[in-house]
Amino acid sequence: MAAKKILLLSRPLSRTAWSWTGRSYATTRQPSTTTQFYKTFTRPVAKVTLLAVFTYQVVYWAWAKLEADEVRVETDATIAELEAQVGAYGATKAREAGKESGSKPK
Repeated sequence: MAAKKILLLSRPLSRTAWSWTGRSYATTRQPSTTTQFYKTFTRPVAKVTLLAVFTYQVVYWAWAKLEADEVRVETDATIAELEAQVGAYGATKAREAGKESGSKPK
């Protein structure tokens, strides 16, 4: 008998034992204003938020691409300028080397 009582006490309580058993009426209650507000405006607010995030991402990507293109153009211009300076320096050195070798007696 004692073992049976322990077994009965060790079982978990069912959920139905704690469920609310209120009276049921024929008429339904009006939903609260908070519930009505969220039912009405959740989808439009979600759509606007999603579109805003999408628009922000597109504008950010476009801005980053334009900025990267601008940096690339500036870098290419700097490289071209430096290559021209190196070429001019090489030509000057070649002329100076030619003058020095031509003016030396043999």
